[in-house]
Amino acid sequence: MAMTKTADAHSFLQDLEKWLKEPPSRIEFWGGEPLLYFRKLAILVPELDRRFPDAEFCMVTNGSLLTQEILDFIARYDICITVSHDGPGQHLRGEDPFDNPPRASLLKALWNERKTGERMWFSSVLTPGNSDPAALRRWFVEKLNDESVVTSLEGVVATHDDQSLAGPGVWSPEQYGSLKNAVASSFETGEALLIPALRDKARSFMESLLMGTPSSSMGQKCGMDRSDHVAVDLHSNVLTCHNTGANAQHGLGSALAMDDIRLDTSTHWAYRECCSHCPVLQLCGGSCMYLEGEQFAQSCENEYQFGLGVLDGTLRRALGLKLESIEGDIRRPARRKVISIVAQA
Repeated sequence: MAMTKTADAHSFLQDLEKWLKEPPSRIEFWGGEPLLYFRKLAILVPELDRRFPDAEFCMVTNGSLLTQEILDFIARYDICITVSHDGPGQHLRGEDPFDNPPRASLLKALWNERKTGERMWFSSVLTPGNSDPAALRRWFVEKLNDESVVTSLEGVVATHDDQSLAGPGVWSPEQYGSLKNAVASSFETGEALLIPALRDKARSFMESLLMGTPSSSMGQKCGMDRSDHVAVDLHSNVLTCHNTGANAQHGLGSALAMDDIRLDTSTHWAYRECCSHCPVLQLCGGSCMYLEGEQFAQSCENEYQFGLGVLDGTLRRALGLKLESIEGDIRRPARRKVISIVAQA
């Protein structure tokens, strides 16, 4: 909702019935940080709740802007909250609200109010300096003094820009080894079963084997290739996904002309050779569909190594066996080759 005015919230609501033909079952609010635009949310949510009383409202926030007014608002409209926080690796992302006593108190109050019925959890990104999901969960348990705390994973870090390619998105072979071992070990100890993202990945994988589910039935992991999912901003612009804006290549057109919208700004996994020859496709879901070139290659490698850890952990938990190797026609995305040129004196 960046680069918009409060009046745009009213305009969005006026235009909504012109293009939204069926009541949504789920409405998510994203940012950046959506609580930066709380005054717009205060306009949108009550009216959307009136129009779509059966819809579930969800929000992803970093928790740094919570106030008592916002906590009351969340409770009033029963908003499901995901707090994006990297636990012991949060310092790599930015300020930690748990280091600020008033903010920490509000986060704890939000958790205690929302935890019933799984209406709140914490979600983290695995990075080279923060690659142990079990340690992540224990960190939150200690911070909240609550063994029932629900932590999940946004996944492994993706390289959406050159900055992440130059730093936190790139892993060494040793770091990949630590990632795979930590993920696999979390299944042996049972910690993975307390982390929805890991538990559900393993369960879905086992079910696909049991049912003989073909890969052709799979969509992208983000779900934005589905006809019943759409990302829009307050100007009714349709976007590739919630992580993009309407500027440049990721603006797909106006929701007011929905029949003209085409998702032609991304590449489905079925059209990537590496995905069609990947042993962990069922666990990965094709990485990020709009990345290309080196950004996709690095993100794909990160997802691949993470997927191997989940596969190994699933085998350990289900069969008591460890993954030693995988044979077959595995194809990895082409990487940029750097050739050093040394000038001779």
